[in-house]
Amino acid sequence: MEKTIARKKYDSKELKTRIKFLEKENQWFSSAMEMIASMGDIHRDIPRSTDPSFIFSMARRYLNQLLNLKSLAFFLIDEKDNSFYLASGESGEENGRFQVELDHQVENGTFAWALKQNRPLLVESELFKGKLFLHVLGTRSHIKGMVMGCLNRKISKIPPEMGHLISIILHNTATALENGELYKLLSEQNKNLEETVKARTLELENKAFELKGNIQELKDFTFIASHDLQEPLRKVICFGERLRVNYEDLMDDRAKEYIGVMEKASLRMQKLIDGLLQLSTITTKGTQFETTNLETVVAEVLTDLESKIVKSHAQIIIGNLPTVVADEIQMRQLFTYLTSNAVKFHKKDVTPEISIASHALGNGYWEILINDNGIGINEKYCDRIFKPFERLHGMNEREGIGMGLALCQKIVARHGGTISVKSKPDKGATFIVTLPEKGPEMIY
Repeated sequence: MEKTIARKKYDSKELKTRIKFLEKENQWFSSAMEMIASMGDIHRDIPRSTDPSFIFSMARRYLNQLLNLKSLAFFLIDEKDNSFYLASGESGEENGRFQVELDHQVENGTFAWALKQNRPLLVESELFKGKLFLHVLGTRSHIKGMVMGCLNRKISKIPPEMGHLISIILHNTATALENGELYKLLSEQNKNLEETVKARTLELENKAFELKGNIQELKDFTFIASHDLQEPLRKVICFGERLRVNYEDLMDDRAKEYIGVMEKASLRMQKLIDGLLQLSTITTKGTQFETTNLETVVAEVLTDLESKIVKSHAQIIIGNLPTVVADEIQMRQLFTYLTSNAVKFHKKDVTPEISIASHALGNGYWEILINDNGIGINEKYCDRIFKPFERLHGMNEREGIGMGLALCQKIVARHGGTISVKSKPDKGATFIVTLPEKGPEMIY
């Protein structure tokens, strides 16, 4: 017995309705697939632009493919007063309607509710005689505004799949707007920075030109001091000596005393000029900076000062000293002045005891301490002694012209370091020198 297969019979009207429904579903899925395929274009095109008009037009194009919109408006939040303003819309009349609708939706609380939703919403509008599409315009951390659209067709709800695509589009739009603002701000800052750099460069060029002029003036002074000022002194000293030698029998004691005073004053003036010359050439005639072992330098200095050290019976202890990048000749000058001073300013009938030691400060600098048990210095004069020609003792008490410590400060400054002193009367003195191990950042 043959089996009969039962088939459900459809009338032609029902079949046409079903086919029409399937065609619509197929159109939606085709459109959705096209939109999914175009997600790469959305991620590529929208975020890379910094022009708000282009960003809005791209978003408008993609939203129209999904929703078939009659009109669309983008409202942004003014951060000054938290109000909404129309950033991109349609014609003047349509924009007016959107603005009125905005005020109405804000007043009835719909906007406040919509801002908290991260999905497309449909709300009733009497003004537009139908449903409006709303969606927050925001990044993951910041709300930028709201999107409002009037639909060309009546729909009761937005399918979840379509809603996800819409959210992706508007999230990219908000991110692109935020990036554009940041890029604009960065561009303005870069422009300001460029202007600042140009102004600073011009200022430095002017300073360099001024410095060049000062250096030339210093060279001119050096030439004058070494030739024009020295020459008259040489003649005074020379003729004073001739008077004393050749006419000694013709001069009484007072005349001889005058000649002696004149010679001493001339020699002192010559030393002052030599001191000024040394001070002025510290920066202009220094030698190349190179790796310098300060233990070797101090050992050579003690050899040079051997006669003074023996004469005063000074006891000098040398600790570990660093190797630094420095002008070796000026380092010898520095330690010669400091060691010589420590020997010279000793207490009467007390054996001079001097120590030279150092330790690393941990910031690329070394601290070198030159300590003595000499006569010391009143604390109120501790800064003053580093000025040129400053003397705390009469010429008859201690020899010198008051230039040694000024030269020390100049040398240390050229090397990017510092020099100071701690002392009290009759308690000795400790001179503190800091020097960078790898040399100054800028070598004069």
